[in-house]
Amino acid sequence: MKTYHLLIAILFFASCNRILQQSESLPNNIQVIDVNESDIIRNGKLSDLISIDSLVFLEYTDESLIGTIDKVIVSDKYIYIVDKETTNAIYRFDRRGNFFNSYKKSGRGPQEYLKLNDVSIFQDNIYVSAEPNQFFVLDKNLTFVKSVDIKWTDDIPLPQFGHYFSIINSDTVLFYHPSASYHYHLYDLNKEAFVSSQIKRRGTFDISDHRSLTRNASGKIYLSRNYNDTIYTLRDNRFTPEYIVNFEQPMTDEEIKERLRLTVYNAFKFPPVQKMHHVNEFINSEDYISFEFVFKRQGYFYFYHKEKNSVKIFNNSLENDFFLNPTIGHYQNSNITYMDVADLLENRELLSFSIPDNLTYDSNPPLVFYKPKFE
Repeated sequence: MKTYHLLIAILFFASCNRILQQSESLPNNIQVIDVNESDIIRNGKLSDLISIDSLVFLEYTDESLIGTIDKVIVSDKYIYIVDKETTNAIYRFDRRGNFFNSYKKSGRGPQEYLKLNDVSIFQDNIYVSAEPNQFFVLDKNLTFVKSVDIKWTDDIPLPQFGHYFSIINSDTVLFYHPSASYHYHLYDLNKEAFVSSQIKRRGTFDISDHRSLTRNASGKIYLSRNYNDTIYTLRDNRFTPEYIVNFEQPMTDEEIKERLRLTVYNAFKFPPVQKMHHVNEFINSEDYISFEFVFKRQGYFYFYHKEKNSVKIFNNSLENDFFLNPTIGHYQNSNITYMDVADLLENRELLSFSIPDNLTYDSNPPLVFYKPKFE
């Protein structure tokens, strides 16, 4: 029997009262989330701990061939797949996986781009950032609507190697800039100008990506940072702390400073710090709080059920009877990832769910909408 190993395993906690609490010593009633190594479950099957809400087998045609799924955006009617690395395109499927169309236009015109950077959705509009300097809007059918001229400045220059963003509302864009003095910048589309810069960079290794900036079903924005235990939310166009992830073995301030002082060259001469850090994909859904982090060079997920006040933890050494990849999106109360087609075909008899008869090694990876099981 071939076992499946999680690339990112899921963390649940055992002791409820000390997991999520109000701290009187912290301002603004910041909630504290405790993470203890002793709570990790090291035996069992993944299928006993994860509940699959739905499987979406994406239709496979010559026009809908996807190479890499970098991001999934789900609306009430459609699923949008972003493939930045392989096909450099955006695909539109319905909620059952039926393919409609894609947007891929190579060039330098107002409706074209050389490379996708990031995609975000607000109401019925799809916003797209692409290289070399394109920012444009598509409608829900992936039809071009308009181009937007983002006016970069000397202090906030156009990033050389791409950037990430999120649409706050119809007037405001939140840009992440990897090399400016401040990481995050609010841009007013009506004023055609940057109106606020936040989260000062701390050093060479103070970096982020699209997994650090998340949005829940109600539209609330969450921000995490490498080597930082604070989770921020955007309120009145300002990032404010809302959660503290209290690791049992946190990195010390000196360890963080030393790590941030390293250059890219020097980083290869030192092993990774053996502490808990790199929180990302933080989400506060209707039923539970979840995020991913790294501990001793291994990846984990964390899930905390609010009403049941219940927590569990496990790592990727479990005996897994299906294969999951890192989180690539969220929808309502489900996290979204994808499955490897080869693993499904080679272990069909071990699966607790059925797969289509026409699934082949060339098929698109199926999407998995899932959440943790709580007793």
